[in-house]
Amino acid sequence: MAIAFGVLLGALGDVARAADAPPDVATILAAYDRATNAADAATIETEGTLSGQGLTGDFHSWRRGDDERDDERLGPRVETTLRRGTRIWVRNANGNVHELRGVLLRRALTADFIDSGAFLHDPARVHFAGFGTIAGKRMWRITVDAAGGDPETLWIGVDDGLPARTEYVDGDGTTFVDLSDWRTVDGQKIAFRSVTTDGDHAFDLIEQTTQVRIGQPIADERFAPLAVRTFAGEGVQTVPLLQIGSHIGCTVSIGGESYAFLIDTGAQNVLIDTHAARRMHLDEEGSLEVRGAIRTGGLHVARLPHLAIAGASLDDLVVATIDLQSANGGSAVDGILGFPFFASGLVQLDFADDVMRFGPPGSFVPPGRRIDLDVDREIPEATVRLNDALDVPFIIDSGNSGDVLLYRPFVDAHPGVVATGGARSVNYGVGGTDATYRTHIASLRVGGFSLDHLAADVVLASSGAFADRVDGGNLGLDVLRRFIVTFDLGNAAMYLSQTATSP
Repeated sequence: MAIAFGVLLGALGDVARAADAPPDVATILAAYDRATNAADAATIETEGTLSGQGLTGDFHSWRRGDDERDDERLGPRVETTLRRGTRIWVRNANGNVHELRGVLLRRALTADFIDSGAFLHDPARVHFAGFGTIAGKRMWRITVDAAGGDPETLWIGVDDGLPARTEYVDGDGTTFVDLSDWRTVDGQKIAFRSVTTDGDHAFDLIEQTTQVRIGQPIADERFAPLAVRTFAGEGVQTVPLLQIGSHIGCTVSIGGESYAFLIDTGAQNVLIDTHAARRMHLDEEGSLEVRGAIRTGGLHVARLPHLAIAGASLDDLVVATIDLQSANGGSAVDGILGFPFFASGLVQLDFADDVMRFGPPGSFVPPGRRIDLDVDREIPEATVRLNDALDVPFIIDSGNSGDVLLYRPFVDAHPGVVATGGARSVNYGVGGTDATYRTHIASLRVGGFSLDHLAADVVLASSGAFADRVDGGNLGLDVLRRFIVTFDLGNAAMYLSQTATSP
């Protein structure tokens, strides 16, 4: 019996090892191909519903060869993505249009590489990443990396060959898209349901397909260039910069009343304090997640008909509302001018004269050196040279009152880049506060300008906007004050001009 028992254990061990042995990538791709019949259709049109975050809406997408358009409506927000060949444009809920050039373009390249089935014919770009389990089902996990793209992980059922999940790095963590409700349409398997989540299921976004048309004609007009909305008003406006605590702001007019708004290039939207929103009689909708100093709820959306600054205005805005009174170190502000303001034309912060100038695209010639930006995520990100050794993307953040913020994931990934363990402090942001410690950066080079011995705070958070995995940190207001800074976000550019105090 002892011998038989030993033989049985050996046999079971062989079976277990065989089950855990890494499969050949070709085997996985063949199973996926058989299950989905992933032929690239000449045209495909889909419609369906969207729900989540306390909002409902719908979507409609068209794809013809290398051209694609996606329209999404969720509550008051209507957004469009247009792809023509290898170029992709996005029009946000406020009508700002920008071409993807950075992180979201890289993500889109890999997503299309997978969705089109092209990855099946390029196995060198596919790697086995281990086994996993979803709802009790055993999965193969493969990492797919398109040429010029960022890696994305695809979960494929061992038993049925169907993709059940995709995952990718998004900001401070991983985003998952779970696929289900597989149906056959004209011989192709299509997932009619997807759930996008960052792990906090209160903010999941559910997409339910209701109709699919394959091989039907699609009019050329569907892929026409996206209309752009800019500042309403003529000429260049000049307004004084307000000092609001350690931040800068300006006066805006809403409904005939004056309000103090921060000027924040690091904000992805126009935000209005909930108390001010009530005074404006705005109808708040939804229950959204905010990634500020911390991940939290309490973010809503609302329609704002008219926001005036001097002789110009932004009309038909979709704004976000949140309690700003508890943020920004207790500074009393009514709102924040973020990306939709900066993306509506040219905006210049002239710290020599303490004024802000702005106007429609082309209304003045920006002085100084041009610096290319990545505005894919609706924040300006520039690549800087750190300590004459590292090229690192940084957010240009006029809402950060200091010199530099460094994010913990970047510091942890680059031991020795700065001295650690300095004096503790607190960083204020939308949603709350983060603990930091004080250090310094030996040198930083941006757009040909060299800055030495800059004060820096390392944010210790492991989640939230200041734990981003894409950027190394923020360049703040104390850096920007050394220049006249002009933002041309519609053309993904920033211009720096020296002032008398510039380095």
